[in-house]
Amino acid sequence: MRRALHARAGPPLCALLGLVGCSREEPRPAPAVTSQGAASGGPARRDDRARSATVRALEAGTLGPQDRTPVEQLLLVLDGYTRPKRDAAGAPNERHTRALFFCAQENADFSQCVVFDGTEAGAHLTGVEYVISAELFATLPPIERQYWHAHGGEVDSGVMVAPGIDDPAHTELMGELRSTYGKGWRTWNAETDPLPFGEPTLMWSIAPGKLEPAVRAEMRARRHREAE
Repeated sequence: MRRALHARAGPPLCALLGLVGCSREEPRPAPAVTSQGAASGGPARRDDRARSATVRALEAGTLGPQDRTPVEQLLLVLDGYTRPKRDAAGAPNERHTRALFFCAQENADFSQCVVFDGTEAGAHLTGVEYVISAELFATLPPIERQYWHAHGGEVDSGVMVAPGIDDPAHTELMGELRSTYGKGWRTWNAETDPLPFGEPTLMWSIAPGKLEPAVRAEMRARRHREAE
């Protein structure tokens, strides 16, 4: 994920990623992913009329500006599925959790992502994931490596995609991502819990052979929509 997560707003995507032979047209944004489940209808649901007047004034540009530098670096969006590590050895075709990763790269070996259950304004922040290179993973002590999952299977199976990025850039990005490792914690199971309950859960990659049919169909649909 080295160069790929280092994108900044402004120039075309090809210039941001430094890709050779990439189209110079700006990529079209992917359709919004709507969060669903207990959180979307519970006390944490989006209600614009009940939100703070100060926050709404900030959004309108009549207050501030405040320094949002850290969050403005979260430019790369990855769309995928995940499951708790404790369930990773379970039976095939079990239900998995949709996750949208908003990521920034700090350097060639380390990136950090916040995880949401959708891409619309009312999406809920459900966790975090840290991403490191294979070289950095090799330096970790064995006891620490048990918390990190490889991304190769997610990339090769197509369970992880970058919505809205054209094919040449997407191929380059996935080639960089497949050799990385992630350590992800889910702080909120927004599908079943109306609020963030309990302890954080260590999340894991999904083996291609354990994807339920609905997930496989959605994977194909996402890539098809991006190509339109």
